[in-house]
Amino acid sequence: MKRYKFQAFVTLAPRQDRGPDTMVEGKSRRMVVRGQHHETGGGRFFSALVTRSYEAQLWPEDNHVIVTVALVGDEPRQYFDVGDSFGLWMGSELGSGVVTRRLFV
Repeated sequence: MKRYKFQAFVTLAPRQDRGPDTMVEGKSRRMVVRGQHHETGGGRFFSALVTRSYEAQLWPEDNHVIVTVALVGDEPRQYFDVGDSFGLWMGSELGSGVVTRRLFV
């Protein structure tokens, strides 16, 4: 098992409930990310620790965020390399993202 950490640009899906915000700045949450294997095209879910970065609001809409994702898995780079798309889940789909850079741990 390898530890893997990356930063990503995420577009959040419209909220389905009126509960507490799931993407609070600076707070880490356990979520699930779904990536697609580069060679086989098969999808796989990974348990991950996702943290929304502190940033000035750069976009007029509030549905775009920068996050840091930390996960453990077999060959995670085969699913999450720079430019790869992924889904973000926590009970239901929260949004979709693109890996912007790898962070070395």
